[in-house]
Amino acid sequence: MLGKLLKYELKRSARKFFPLVLGYMIVALIFSLMLRYGESVKSPNFLMIFIVVSIAYGIAVGALFTVGFTISLTNFHKTLFTDEGYLMLTIPVKPYYHIFTKFISSVIWSAASMIVFVLSLLLIDPTEYLDSVGDFINALGNGFAEEPLTSFLICLYTLTLFAGLQIFLYFVISLSNCFKHKVLVGFAIIFACNMLSSMISNLAGDLSLWNMLFMPTSRLPDTEVAFNLRLVFMTMYQFAYILAYFLLTNFIITRKHNLQ
Repeated sequence: MLGKLLKYELKRSARKFFPLVLGYMIVALIFSLMLRYGESVKSPNFLMIFIVVSIAYGIAVGALFTVGFTISLTNFHKTLFTDEGYLMLTIPVKPYYHIFTKFISSVIWSAASMIVFVLSLLLIDPTEYLDSVGDFINALGNGFAEEPLTSFLICLYTLTLFAGLQIFLYFVISLSNCFKHKVLVGFAIIFACNMLSSMISNLAGDLSLWNMLFMPTSRLPDTEVAFNLRLVFMTMYQFAYILAYFLLTNFIITRKHNLQ
């Protein structure tokens, strides 16, 4: 059933993702042509047009990096907390399946956005950015070859940061929909959770609890070991938040959600 839900979610998301990517590539193509042939244009209005296109391209880049993220959030709200929720929540699957499918979809489209961005750089200036992309791939490969554990832990921690933000916003959407003034309540939830998270971090967070559970870095004979241990701890720390927000979101959808 998870596979069927994911297939439906990807089809639904694709109808929003590909038009946005097409628009982005058109803006990137225009920007590329203006960079290549701008010097030969004698029109006095060219500079103004180029500035407008440059701003549009910057906005398009920002939209591209957030498109997978935002599509997942809008689909989460629409398919579970609007009239469409009558249909989705009557499907004989557990609510956490919906959370999983939205998150997996977000990861897939975010990765696709990165690929599209790299392709757009090659479209703008293949001679310059092809070497940069090659250097990045080589550096990434060398990092995994020389320090596989550290590289893996960095990637894992980065993924937990992404997952933590995504699941947290699912929780905000779910809880705010239990109230009348959803937008105001949503901002209040974000503010309250950030305050609570800061308090926890200060009292028993990644620094103080680290010193309680592990030896200080200066006492460890190998700084790489200390760095890896800190990465493991920070990943566990983030995963605890992910698990808490996931369970709360699942509880709200299961017990507290009202479709009326």
